[in-house]
Amino acid sequence: MKVIIGCLNSKYIHASLAPWCLLAGMRKFCKSDIDAVVVESTINADLDDFVAGIPTADIYAFSCYIWNIEQTLYVCKKLKEKFECKIILGGPEVAYRAKDVLERYRFIDFVLSGEGEYNFPKLIDALNFKLSLEVVYGLTFRENGSILSIPEAVHTDTPPSPYSQEFFDSLNGRICYIETSRGCPYRCAFCLSGRCSSLRFFDIETVKENIILLANSGTKTVKFVDRTFNANYKRANEILLFIKDNYGTKIPDGICFHFEIAGDILHEDTLAILSQMPPRAVQLEIGMQSFNEETLKLINRKTNTQKLIKNIKTLLSFNNMHIHIDLIAGLTGEDLLSFKNSFNIGYNLHAHMLQMGFLKLLYGSDMREQSDKYPCEYSDKPPYEVTSTPWLTADEILKLKNCEDALERLYNSGRFLLTLDYLVNEIGIEPFDLFFEFGNAVNGNETGLSVYVSKLYEFFKEKCNSEILREKIVCDMLKSGCEKHIPEALKIKDPLYKKAKADLSEKLGNDFSFAVLYSKNKVFAVTPNEPRDLFGRKQGAMLELPRSKD
Repeated sequence: MKVIIGCLNSKYIHASLAPWCLLAGMRKFCKSDIDAVVVESTINADLDDFVAGIPTADIYAFSCYIWNIEQTLYVCKKLKEKFECKIILGGPEVAYRAKDVLERYRFIDFVLSGEGEYNFPKLIDALNFKLSLEVVYGLTFRENGSILSIPEAVHTDTPPSPYSQEFFDSLNGRICYIETSRGCPYRCAFCLSGRCSSLRFFDIETVKENIILLANSGTKTVKFVDRTFNANYKRANEILLFIKDNYGTKIPDGICFHFEIAGDILHEDTLAILSQMPPRAVQLEIGMQSFNEETLKLINRKTNTQKLIKNIKTLLSFNNMHIHIDLIAGLTGEDLLSFKNSFNIGYNLHAHMLQMGFLKLLYGSDMREQSDKYPCEYSDKPPYEVTSTPWLTADEILKLKNCEDALERLYNSGRFLLTLDYLVNEIGIEPFDLFFEFGNAVNGNETGLSVYVSKLYEFFKEKCNSEILREKIVCDMLKSGCEKHIPEALKIKDPLYKKAKADLSEKLGNDFSFAVLYSKNKVFAVTPNEPRDLFGRKQGAMLELPRSKD
């Protein structure tokens, strides 16, 4: 029997674990003699070409998520038209609506819920040996005109390792993932992690072995997919210490380990270890969601917001790791004013990224299943984003989308930090108002960087000292390596520039970028090999002018 295990990734840079976990489960638990291979592509690839390149098989299995479900269904339909085969779907996007999937899509034969390493091999054996399908936990299938579902099984052990030689051969330096636990101690109403299973941890020595394998695979980023990495702080500390003690030896310099943590439960011992980690060895993603206490209570999100703020500030003070924090717009009980307050608190923490997401009504989540408790309107197409709530109008959500666009381009890009600091701290514009007003003035239109910068200058120049604003923007673009995109409107033709360049060449050589800052009677210069900060920006240097402007 020939089995193809497929997955459509969101981008090429991501190397999904799911198909390799299924392959590992087959190799450990299958009693059949099976020829199985993994095929991967991306949602942005030519799907007809992808289908054309998939070999003939008896069974095709695909992992489904909100970002790939539509493309996966297209591929499966084409495969069913092309081959006489069985098609199996699994993953969070189909697991909680298995009957609906089989009713709606006749070309899908089976839907598996639960942990695929265990139930996928059982299904393959049942099909190969023509056994009753009722032995397959978590299976939904058609029988005699009816759709039947078998309850999922509970597992307590460490699943087989997905890290086969074929996995490493396919990696090609992409971001790779590691799973050291399953489940989550929380039951947030918008999330599935706490519903999947009770929290269990995998064998710690196997985890350490896998860390070394992945760190030496050619990747630059190893992402831990544990939903709350520090749920057990002693175990988290052991893993972090293992990374720290082996960094630069068994773990090559330059590898970054990404963790999702609950910021308010960070233990003092964990903070002490993190303070000693090598620069850029760690990246932390911290979900705040909201600072509205009533909203957090309504969505079953247990957060000590004051402790969270304190710990984020402490982490940032170490200046050795990238800190990414999240807010969600559209949550229960949070109106525009409340979200503005959450945004301003989050922004003023000065993390390296402030992600502004929008509530998604996932199949299987409490928010989708309990509409009376969590009233809102949302798109019926993936990713099922909220379109309005009793607290946020549809127009306000559209305006928040424009706000998000400005946040991404101005702050999260790391390109305009001096400019934003000037506008917020020197002029007194509140962070949320800055992004909200400018984002909606630009209206989310896709424009090149030069045009966008021109609009930024034009929008704010009447609200402040336009000369200082111009200089802040220009310095930002030099620090970010975007000097080629400085618009003509921000350039000043002055013979002083040529003289300053000649003077700087004697000090810096021939490869540098600079700007004359008339407000300071200085020159700001950036060289190509300068070290970058945690925002990815060069430091630059303020130097004396060869003579005054006059």
